[in-house]
Amino acid sequence: MKKTWIIAVGVIAALFIAGCEQSGTSFEELDDNVTMAEEEVADLKSAEATNSDISSARFGGHLLQGGMMVGGSHLFFGTGFPPCATVTVDNDEFPKTITINYSEGCTGRMGLEKKGVITIYMSDTILNEGAVYTVTYENLTMGQREMSKTATLTNEGLNENDNWVISFESLSTTTFEKQGEVYTIVRDFSGEREWLTGFDTPEVVDDQLLVSCSGSITVNDELKFAKTTIEPLLIDRTCRWPLSGIVEITRNDETMTIDYGTGDCDNIALVTKDGESEEIELNSGKFRKGFQHHKRHMKQNKGWW
Repeated sequence: MKKTWIIAVGVIAALFIAGCEQSGTSFEELDDNVTMAEEEVADLKSAEATNSDISSARFGGHLLQGGMMVGGSHLFFGTGFPPCATVTVDNDEFPKTITINYSEGCTGRMGLEKKGVITIYMSDTILNEGAVYTVTYENLTMGQREMSKTATLTNEGLNENDNWVISFESLSTTTFEKQGEVYTIVRDFSGEREWLTGFDTPEVVDDQLLVSCSGSITVNDELKFAKTTIEPLLIDRTCRWPLSGIVEITRNDETMTIDYGTGDCDNIALVTKDGESEEIELNSGKFRKGFQHHKRHMKQNKGWW
């Protein structure tokens, strides 16, 4: 029998910590020139807006046994789970499917409006090594961005540091319109998440993990970039932005890096291209005022793409 709960409105209040309460953005105001750095920052924020919900829901699915909610709904999915989302679990036993349905105008910890459905198919409780869960986005929109995604995640067990490691393979498509032109961006990645804390709780605020990946980014079936994590991104979900980590993006003989810092919860990353560096704001997804490179667009072969 299906179990459905609509999470109470007040439970999200405990999520945000002083110093990290910033307004969200739908990224509808990305620079007209659509640079790869700005798009990469927008995609990272969009992904994190759903990844924390998925982590909470799959742990909730792990706890559901015999139709019982452990500790009540606010503990079942964690105090950070968005109150506007409806969660359905189709079975008490494994395998089971968990469905997250975002209503019109639903927002969560990243401040992005979401609408659509995410399904999580779980082969086993996620705390068992070898457990596999498959995540699918269905008709998901964030602002003016339409997103589809299929990801397969596998529990690889504990590593030498006694941390849980989850490997993943994902294929996603993001579509949006800018200045009358439609952009379709396909990301094909594989990588892993090493959980430092918070893997075995539904809460968001105790999550700390290292994320690394590599793969390809294809724009409108014609522009092809390669992406590699040079230093794993440190995600601490008491902060809206990565605390540290370096990503490298290449095309032909051109290379760009995005450096997320050395551990502070700040709104800035440093983008370096052709020996020059510029600061980009992670909340707005834009280069800071004073960015003077007039010839910049992901379609150009050289310079600030």
